[in-house]
Amino acid sequence: MALGYGNSTVYNNASEITGPTGWYMIQSMGKPRPFYVDQDYDGGGWVLVMANRRYTAGMNNLKWDDAMYSLNYRHAGTDDATNELGMGESSPSLDQFNAWVGLTAWASLAGRATSGKITIVQYTANTNGVKLGTTASHNQRIRFNGTGFNTNGAFQGKALNSLEKDANGWGNSGFYSIMGNNLTTYDKDLDTNGGNCSTYYNNNPFFYTSCWTGNIFAGGGYLDGPYWTSSSATYSQQYCGVYIK
Repeated sequence: MALGYGNSTVYNNASEITGPTGWYMIQSMGKPRPFYVDQDYDGGGWVLVMANRRYTAGMNNLKWDDAMYSLNYRHAGTDDATNELGMGESSPSLDQFNAWVGLTAWASLAGRATSGKITIVQYTANTNGVKLGTTASHNQRIRFNGTGFNTNGAFQGKALNSLEKDANGWGNSGFYSIMGNNLTTYDKDLDTNGGNCSTYYNNNPFFYTSCWTGNIFAGGGYLDGPYWTSSSATYSQQYCGVYIK
């Protein structure tokens, strides 16, 4: 894997990294894997774990085992047929890929496996690939923490840290509001709906209830992109990123 800045060092977690924002190899899920780490926001060491660009089909058809245990990037596509798992041999810029890092890897990636707390920052922007550290270009940003995921993919012990930026009355209706729900994928239904919510939204994985409370990936009969508060396009966004520390 050709990494940004020519860095071939393998790190145990992002807290060990001292270089600039970019791609790094971090030991995760049994072997060294490539992760994008932001070093410019609040002390650095923030690992990108989810990202979506509008009208690129999100992470559709991602299976439960991949959503929990795999590193998943999709790039260079605008629909189901051209998006692929895997990054190829180069390090794409943020505006070139969607991401879903397996939930079981989050604590160890940020060096928080023994500290009992994972801090999460979610933000939205009008342009694909806006960096976490480029806070002036964010429309919305929320920060919260918790202790990790249970076996059903629900985030435990979540607590709001701060609503750092709030446009369009976003408030607590973002990622924070639904992350305590079970994870549902098209091949494993753990939501509270009589059907499988993932199948209603282009087979995208998410923390559904029954079914809509906001979604990073969306799709299906709704807008193919991140938006919030039921199905209102008022809260639609071009890009959404989620980082952990």
